[in-house]
Amino acid sequence: MLLLKRFKWICCILTTSILMGSCHVYEKIPSDIEKATASNMRVKITMTDNQKYFFKKIEKTDSLYYGVEEVGLDVIKKPLKKEDIKKLQIINKPKSRFLTVAGITIPIAILVMLISSNSWSSGAGPVGGF
Repeated sequence: MLLLKRFKWICCILTTSILMGSCHVYEKIPSDIEKATASNMRVKITMTDNQKYFFKKIEKTDSLYYGVEEVGLDVIKKPLKKEDIKKLQIINKPKSRFLTVAGITIPIAILVMLISSNSWSSGAGPVGGF
């Protein structure tokens, strides 16, 4: 039974690291659609009806803008109108990378410290016993 509780603890830490690794951080200052198209990066768009969309990038074909998203192996292009966009935020890559590295490294480091500590090997558990 004690072994199952330890596995639950390990699973919680690893799940947290995976969830933190999949996060994206967006710029606080909104951008315009031309800059988002030129950047060719992920964007978060808030429409005038407060609905939020996340796109892999924005493409411009002729004079029309499209939000590109991938669903499985399919690439879907959703038409966008400038007047319907309330706020557009481009991904902040340095902060996203930091969050990914920190979100994976810190829980795994905690896990390694707990496993290597004397209290873990004596059966007391990571938080003083289960």
